Amino acid sequence: MLFLLNDKVIEIGAPEAHLLERWRDIGCGDPRLLRAQDAVEFAAQHFLTIARDTDADHDLVAMDIAALIIAKTGANCLILKPNPAGSFEPRLRDVPPLVLETYLRGAANDREERARA
Repeated sequence: MLFLLNDKVIEIGAPEAHLLERWRDIGCGDPRLLRAQDAVEFAAQHFLTIARDTDADHDLVAMDIAALIIAKTGANCLILKPNPAGSFEPRLRDVPPLVLETYLRGAANDREERARA
């Protein structure tokens, strides 16, 4: 499944399985007990915390956030818009899968062009 987190498309095979395997490492508590709103708030706070951590595995964190949001809301897009208070305003969206696939291919082509330059 494809998921858009801000400007990054993430491929995640089985979101629920990923979440059940990693929830202790993520620190969100038992995901079966979370409401959708709690999951979104946790994801925004987790993203803010990790954004400041230079040692974090940002790809794994992005997959963790994607798995949490997919499992708890069904949305395939989370936009975290910075606000003046220094936190993020979360916005859930349902983006057509074809759009995500096109964006993913386009981003991959851009990386190849930069690598050749």
